[in-house]
Amino acid sequence: MLFRGSLGLNTGNQRLAVVATMIVVTLASLAISSLAGYDESLAFYSVVAIAIFIFAFINTDFALSILILSMLLSPEFAIGGGGGGGTDTSRDVVLRFDDLLLGLITLSWLVKTAVNKDLGLFIRTPLNRPIFTYLGISFFATFLGIFNGNVSPLVGLLYNIKYFQYFLIFLMVSSHIQDLTNLWRYRRMFLITAFLVSLYAVSQIPSGVRVSAPFEGEGGEANTLGGYLVIMMSLVIAILPTLKSMRQRAGYLILLLVMLIPFAYTLSRSSWIALFPAVLVVIFYSRQRRQLIIAMILALMVLPFVIPASVYERVSYTFGQENQLRTDVVEVGDTALDPSTSARIISWTQTIKQWTQKPIFGWGVTGAGFKDAQYFRVLVETGVVGLFAFGWLLWTIFAEGVKKLKLVDPKLFPAEYAFIVGYLGGFAGMIIHGIGANTFIIVRIMEPFWFLTALVMMLPDLTAKRKEQMKIEGNLPA
Repeated sequence: MLFRGSLGLNTGNQRLAVVATMIVVTLASLAISSLAGYDESLAFYSVVAIAIFIFAFINTDFALSILILSMLLSPEFAIGGGGGGGTDTSRDVVLRFDDLLLGLITLSWLVKTAVNKDLGLFIRTPLNRPIFTYLGISFFATFLGIFNGNVSPLVGLLYNIKYFQYFLIFLMVSSHIQDLTNLWRYRRMFLITAFLVSLYAVSQIPSGVRVSAPFEGEGGEANTLGGYLVIMMSLVIAILPTLKSMRQRAGYLILLLVMLIPFAYTLSRSSWIALFPAVLVVIFYSRQRRQLIIAMILALMVLPFVIPASVYERVSYTFGQENQLRTDVVEVGDTALDPSTSARIISWTQTIKQWTQKPIFGWGVTGAGFKDAQYFRVLVETGVVGLFAFGWLLWTIFAEGVKKLKLVDPKLFPAEYAFIVGYLGGFAGMIIHGIGANTFIIVRIMEPFWFLTALVMMLPDLTAKRKEQMKIEGNLPA
């Protein structure tokens, strides 16, 4: 049942809740249409918002499942540019449908906790302290930047709010998830979303463009899709050998192949490089290490025969530049790098020079101009204090992930154990991906990442709860 267990409603009350929702939405539609002077678009969006709020209030599971889909499949639009004291003053603030959805889910969650005193607003996790420490430093650095004239107030604050939104997903999911049934439902939604996104990306290949996720605009963001796929492929690779059903294995294998095709055509070097440490971490922590090593060896043997020509061209372009008459390339030994890679390296050196001018708290978020590298960006925007806080957060995430892994019985819960393994692999990939991209602030990567982080942090409690149920029911294996 869609509404089972949402607010402790029985079957009769569930039906009553659905009917009441439909009545309220219908009345709201008529009222808003009248107040808006029969403005159909305003009435439509208003009614959709009311319906989402009511459904989120009645059934948070349903709302969070829709949120997973919207993370990669929602349109976006820019509401303004900004910049500050940096070289790039055209940074847009982008709003997306899932921003509205998350806001409505959060509002419904706040109302629900006010109505039901047994529900906690937010639970304590080992990540809370580093999260709020980093957020606090980021806000403080931004306010300093606004005071010093480096940061556009609206843009700087909206970017900080966006960061808080990622952590809000983590806190809300951690507070809501109650049992393994929730986890399985969310995992299924993540895989469905990855499949749909990959199919869309595959459909772009004949056009000859670098593939990207839906609603990325004309240019697209191939690096974003690549980073997202690293996370999802890590999960699939880790879980695949634990599955006993041949049908399930076939489904996961097909999904992996469907993701690998657009992953190659992203032509994202940061993503390609990130996949290797992701797979190595999965192999290191996996209980099916031998199977994965054999599979990796076979994949490496087949790879040269199936890699698209555009991948070879991309690699050749990176290291095959003529530098005799060029000043826009960086040389590594006797090799000249391509202008794109060279520009990124030159940008890193310029960022260090900027940082030395404001080394403690930096220039504020968006105050130093566009930086397409996560760690250099954190350093120049929030200073050495912010970089240490960010490093503490990353270390805590990985350390807690490993700790949670040790608390899950791999024999009793093999797929759940593998889920954490896949998450650790994806996280390792994100660490490397962040060298050449703003990985930890990209919406289409961070929203899924923090949702998955919440699931991983709560998994030991969920498996312990299921184990107790199995004991009571007499289904616990000897």
